[in-house]
Amino acid sequence: MKKQNYLLRNLGLTLCIGCMCASAFGGTDVEDSSQDLTKTFNRFSTTPEAVITSGPGIFTRTEKTLRSLSGDELTILGDQIIDADANPFGTNFFIISRHGKKNEAVIVANDQYASKLYKVNAKKLGRPSAVAYTPDALRILLATDSGLIMLNAPDRMVVDKMPLPYKKVDMLEPSGNGYFLAVVDSTKMSVYNLEEKTLRKEWDFEVKINDIAFNDNSTELAVVTDDGSLSIFDTRNFLIKKSIDDLGEALSCSYNFDGKYIAVAETPDKIAIVNLLKPDDREIIDVPNSGLSILRFVPDCNNHTLLVYNSDRAINVRPMGHLQPYYARLINDEANEKLNEWLKMMPGETMEEYKARVNDESRERQRRLFEDEISTRLAPDMLSMSAVSLGKYNRANGVLEVDFSNMPSIFLPVPEGDLGAFTDNSGLEFRNAKYGVMADDGFELIYAEVYNNANGKTYVYNNIERAPLNYMADSDNTVSLELILQQQMEEQRLEETRQRVIEEAKQRNVISDHTNITVNSRIDPDYDASGKKILNYHVNFSYEVDPGFTAVEDFAPGKYHAEQSGAASAMLSLVKQALEGDFAQYVVAGKKLNITMSGTADATPIVSRILYDGAYGDIVEVPVYQDGKIAPMTLRKNDQVTQNEQLAFLRAYSVKNYLNENIDALKDMNIGYRYDIDVAKDKGSEYRRITIEFNFIDAL
Repeated sequence: MKKQNYLLRNLGLTLCIGCMCASAFGGTDVEDSSQDLTKTFNRFSTTPEAVITSGPGIFTRTEKTLRSLSGDELTILGDQIIDADANPFGTNFFIISRHGKKNEAVIVANDQYASKLYKVNAKKLGRPSAVAYTPDALRILLATDSGLIMLNAPDRMVVDKMPLPYKKVDMLEPSGNGYFLAVVDSTKMSVYNLEEKTLRKEWDFEVKINDIAFNDNSTELAVVTDDGSLSIFDTRNFLIKKSIDDLGEALSCSYNFDGKYIAVAETPDKIAIVNLLKPDDREIIDVPNSGLSILRFVPDCNNHTLLVYNSDRAINVRPMGHLQPYYARLINDEANEKLNEWLKMMPGETMEEYKARVNDESRERQRRLFEDEISTRLAPDMLSMSAVSLGKYNRANGVLEVDFSNMPSIFLPVPEGDLGAFTDNSGLEFRNAKYGVMADDGFELIYAEVYNNANGKTYVYNNIERAPLNYMADSDNTVSLELILQQQMEEQRLEETRQRVIEEAKQRNVISDHTNITVNSRIDPDYDASGKKILNYHVNFSYEVDPGFTAVEDFAPGKYHAEQSGAASAMLSLVKQALEGDFAQYVVAGKKLNITMSGTADATPIVSRILYDGAYGDIVEVPVYQDGKIAPMTLRKNDQVTQNEQLAFLRAYSVKNYLNENIDALKDMNIGYRYDIDVAKDKGSEYRRITIEFNFIDAL
């Protein structure tokens, strides 16, 4: 118990700093970049050489010591630490250190004693030189002089091996989607398809590679080199996408969380925050004490953005809440969601009516409408913040130039005879303004009714037919209408199955008319790890129970087996019949399938004794996602369930158990499981339920 308390205290130390809430800086978001609210931790006798981040914390290492952010010593190993990584949970560290002429690799716990959990057999596996945990916390990637060793993270068993081109690896960087592994040796870099263990691309930059980073959605790989260059590669083909060569020594780099900005340590005393959509737009951060060599973007406990970087005998944490969102991505994602809903057949709509409503022209028009609607909602009030001035008048086109201090100019149709009323721009009122987003992620005015108080007339500027976000023009992002029609027909057939399952459940008194089961599907364009364009098929099953009936037809307090909920049982019966019937064509041996199981719980405190009955075996360090953060879940038979998070997880895990026991065809597929949990702030049985989503990869 003493060790556990220390672990929690130690993690709490890193949590309150590495996962710092904005309150630590005196506010919520920091909008003014001129405010220097950097917090400096300077309890270091030497300058930290590396920053090690995990979900719950930030750690540092000096030449031979691993430390917490506040400088507390966690462990000392050997003569020199060569490389180290924390698992995404922050509960242990994989450390490679030099002992005389030998390299030693060990896993130590983040506890009072730095308890040694595992030691690499170097004679068997080879001399270790670099290590990285995969972002999903399932694998440990270890580079040795005999190749890449892949370990199962919970039990440290060797699960696979792969040859590498270098005997000594300086850096390993896996991508967030699990597709790629970048391997660096001084001036050389290779990128592997991690799924197939094949080489995708290799380079010799002929200058030292200082740092590498994938962006948040694994579509880009950034490389900074000793000559001050930043190279960004498109991971579809690993061709150069963007190059910036005026970044000083380019010591380190890190993407922010939506990939719009990248931080580069230009020199030991200067950081550049580069807007990748507009590279000349840069914020410069001075490091007064110098010593800068490494930097990383990290989230605080409220998912606000922090920048962590070293300096002379210190670690610095700077809030970056003023960075602008990646508006084009936000607009694109929301427009896709809205378009997917629009593409569904409406209740009572016939196939003939659907084909008349949905075609290439109407789809493009509808998406443009969604884009404009979302852009206008997301845009700040640009007009109120702008200085407006009048420019030249073009007699040939009959348009008056109207200039803004924060947006591109517009050309307002004005009859030449009305020009006398435009001597003073102060009398202009812009009404019903609509905005669009440009290639550099800035906003532009696309529609406005301009009322002139001088003559009482209204003039309309309309540029709504400008080029949209290039969605429909890019065939890589477009699903053919033939496939969408196929999807809708499958949903129609599934509706008959759904009605049958519901009626059968009603007859068995499992559910009543107060339970409604829904099925939604969509087709998403994507690329696989080899760069081939693919189409993924998402199918989501969920249910709702009318208030007042959830306690009877859904999970009772403290219950977590799927069969203990009539609504969940009925939904899973539909899943079984769908996968064995309407969707059987997608259940193909060897094909990849990602299954996300979500479990929820309410806020009712657990006061009675609830034991895990062991029905699903011992559950050890299973990654669980809550509010976008990853944490380990361990439950063994007869362990006491004390947290609602555990109940939510067990409800999600019961879905996996059902699939394994009832749908044999799935056993031959290459399945990745993910567990999402949510604990409501309110009490009530309506907050206790499960959902399941299937993502058939390269299904069409």
